[in-house]
Amino acid sequence: MTTDVSDSADVRGDPYEVDAPWMTRVLQRAGVARGATVDVVRVDAFIGTGQMARSVRLGLEWNDGEGRPPSVVAKVPSDDPTARTTGFAHSSYRTEWAFYNELAPTVAIRTPACYAALYDEAKPDFVIVMEDLAGSRQGDQFAGLTVDQAALAMEQAAGLHGPRWGDPTLRSFMPDRPKGAQSAEYLGLLYGAMVDPFIERLGAGLDPDVVDLALRLAPQIATWATGSDTAETIIHLDFRPDNFLFAEAPDAPPLVVVDWQTVTSGLAMFDVAYVLGGSFLPADRSACERALVREYLDRLTTHGVDYDEDTAWTDYRRGALWGLVMSVIATSLAANTERGNEMLTVMAARAGRHALDLDSLAVVAAL
Repeated sequence: MTTDVSDSADVRGDPYEVDAPWMTRVLQRAGVARGATVDVVRVDAFIGTGQMARSVRLGLEWNDGEGRPPSVVAKVPSDDPTARTTGFAHSSYRTEWAFYNELAPTVAIRTPACYAALYDEAKPDFVIVMEDLAGSRQGDQFAGLTVDQAALAMEQAAGLHGPRWGDPTLRSFMPDRPKGAQSAEYLGLLYGAMVDPFIERLGAGLDPDVVDLALRLAPQIATWATGSDTAETIIHLDFRPDNFLFAEAPDAPPLVVVDWQTVTSGLAMFDVAYVLGGSFLPADRSACERALVREYLDRLTTHGVDYDEDTAWTDYRRGALWGLVMSVIATSLAANTERGNEMLTVMAARAGRHALDLDSLAVVAAL
């Protein structure tokens, strides 16, 4: 199966195989070329340190460059064999392809303009060609966010969650993927199988009570995953600084959100708690999180969503556990690199402390 947002042709997940005729076809179908042709495609630089995929800046030379982009960014599979195999086996690449095809046009979050999203199940291979936001800089999971940056994240979270809040048709997204109780059961099995390898790999860098929390959570995953009556919506599920692009140039958008390999339907507060818990040191987070949650709720009202603050806070406490769950799973799925392990340790440490500070397991016990 070869499909893209413009119903174009072959998939080229190796950036060194992207040539001028292929890029011309892609950008012509996207309305970007407007009759001009690309004469040269250059691999200018790989961007960031993605754990599951690579992003690469491709320089373009046109026969007529007036009003046409001098570069684009392509997202392609990881060159790490384990991460690449996992990306296809767990539908991570297919999920991002489906997001740009099906969901992106229906929400108000700022994402990169997508010129082509192609996925070939038979090869397997995938590539996404999108606008180059060269006037923006990637966020940093280690540095976290300022309060002002977190407020921008709350605005974008509301833009993602609000338009499809409570939409029952979301269950049709990625229809072959487990949903509801089936998904919760699968997540419980996955987490149970991965928590010991997670502790073996990263446990030395974590406080003992965080390690203990990771173990105590394992038998409660299914209850945690299904226990809220709050309406579901589209959620990013990896909503954090490394997946944010902040404006540096005056004409750049304030915040663009990337990396849609985990998008699904679920509880909005998983995204909100995940980003706030993972982006601040504990004392700084506790000083600002209530106000930022209120900021998010105020933004939701502009999309017609009335989310009671007490209910939202309970959901937020429950959602704080997602950071730890994500860290456990990502540790087994991501490439084993020094930077990756450091990042995952920081994520797990902050998320675990967040859930302990909010007594998140007490919320699960009350479900």
